[in-house]
Amino acid sequence: MQHRSNALLVMPHERASGLMAQLVDIKRKVWAATSCEEAATQLRDDPDISLVLTDLSLPDGSWFDVLNLVGDLHPGAKVVVCARIADERLWTKVLEAGGFDVLVEPYEESEVSRILGCAARVPLAHHLAFGSRPEAPLQSLRSA
Repeated sequence: MQHRSNALLVMPHERASGLMAQLVDIKRKVWAATSCEEAATQLRDDPDISLVLTDLSLPDGSWFDVLNLVGDLHPGAKVVVCARIADERLWTKVLEAGGFDVLVEPYEESEVSRILGCAARVPLAHHLAFGSRPEAPLQSLRSA
């Protein structure tokens, strides 16, 4: 049986509906936010969020800003970056910054399930051995 916990999807509404439906099938509760500001509110309000999926770009920031919010407000949660197009460069930046993985559109149900299953099974300490959250945003990461 797959681990079920709370998730936060940070993505504009027009892009979130398909992924939200898949997450609801897999996770117990899924919160939605469309900006970094809304994500910060949800992270403060729900101590049980263990996974954050964020769009590459948001109206008030980027995946890197969400990663920093999670590090500040929910250091135990894992962050998955969602992108329309991704390459090894983005994946490397996400992992080096302390993110968990990259999920690329179209969001195939098997890939979503695989990533969420891995996130539930991999202990935080093991994950952080592969990347560490920088104390201050790096300009090179913001350009991804």
